[in-house]
Amino acid sequence: MKKMTLWGRDEQDDRLLLEVIRGEKTATCTPKVWYYDSPEEPPTEVGDLVAVYDQQGNHRCTILITENYEITFGDVDERIAKAENVKSVEEFRQDHIVSWKEALRHEGIGLDDNTIIVVEHFELVEVIA
Repeated sequence: MKKMTLWGRDEQDDRLLLEVIRGEKTATCTPKVWYYDSPEEPPTEVGDLVAVYDQQGNHRCTILITENYEITFGDVDERIAKAENVKSVEEFRQDHIVSWKEALRHEGIGLDDNTIIVVEHFELVEVIA
C-alpha cells in the first residue's frame, strides 16, 4: 500500500489529516516538482489505496484515489477549492502560497499561475483507531 503524510504548518499540525478523517477534505495538491521526487511517498494512480500517516508516523486512515491529474496553479477552480475544504479559490491560493512559496524558493523554483501542481481526489475508506 502506498503512503502519504499530510503536512501542516509545523510538525504538530495534523489539521489536514483530521479534516480527511471527518470527511471534510477530499483532495490534496502538491507542486509537480515535489510530487515525483519522494521515494517514501510514490505517485498515486486512480484506484490506489493509500495509508495516510500523521506527522508522528502513525497510520491514521486509508483513502482511495479517485482522480489524479496535473493542472496549473492559476487554473485551480471552485471544485478543487471545495475538495480541499476551503471557502474559495482565493483562500486556496493564499493557503498554498503560504505553504509552498518559501520552500520552493529555497529550491530555486518560483510559484506563479504557471506552476504545475498535481491534484489527487480521494474517498475515505477506513479510519484507524
